[in-house]
Amino acid sequence: MNLLIIPDAHASADYDNERFNALGEFVVKHKPDTIVCLGDFADMPSLSQYDKGTKGFEGRRYRKDIESAVDAQDQFFSAIRAHNKQKRKEKQYKPKLYMTLGNHEDRIDRAVNAQAELHGTIGMSDLQYEKYGWKCTPFKRSLTLQNISFSHYFSSGVSGRPISNTHVGYALISKLHCSAVQGHSHLYNHAEQTRPDGQKIFGLSAGCYSHQRYTEGWCKDTEHTWWRGVVMLKGLDGEGYYDEIQSITQRRLLRADT
Repeated sequence: MNLLIIPDAHASADYDNERFNALGEFVVKHKPDTIVCLGDFADMPSLSQYDKGTKGFEGRRYRKDIESAVDAQDQFFSAIRAHNKQKRKEKQYKPKLYMTLGNHEDRIDRAVNAQAELHGTIGMSDLQYEKYGWKCTPFKRSLTLQNISFSHYFSSGVSGRPISNTHVGYALISKLHCSAVQGHSHLYNHAEQTRPDGQKIFGLSAGCYSHQRYTEGWCKDTEHTWWRGVVMLKGLDGEGYYDEIQSITQRRLLRADT
């Protein structure tokens, strides 16, 4: 079994969605059995509390955020639809699709909780994730596939703060004691350990798949540390390990020779 990991994509009306089309072409070419999106697929800047009330906040609209997220999915799945249109039913490509919702999607639920009058007016369903075939795992919950845990981020300690540091891959296996993959930090970091029973496990912070110019106020001094791309795990053994791990940069995906 081969599994593709799509980290934080941050679809936003402020940036084009060309990268999703390129990713769709890559998926059709390599046909992973399963695709896991680690959340923050939609950026939702109109609901940000970080810079609300600042000059940079002006002009943001919920409708534009939703339209960008839907367009990103449409571009991503367009190559799959075109491929399947040319194939007989039994040869169509239908990967299993999973989404672990992130804190940016959770902005919708937080807005509704803060302003009860929004209930029934806006909601997570506006993103149309289920319509496009994603099976969604709620924010802060984990998904387990092939004995590997996936989440937007994992928490530790009584305060429930995200596991996050420069060596987050090592922190994941040290604190969770299992193979685990997360997004959130936009950093790429990978670490390996062997359990006493001989089983190999790994921790992976999978970077992000945001636009090359994507930025927010909080990260203007850290963007240079981000890794943009996707990760393929090949030959999963069902016990939390793989035969091969392949990290593909976004810049390669955007080239015609991918």
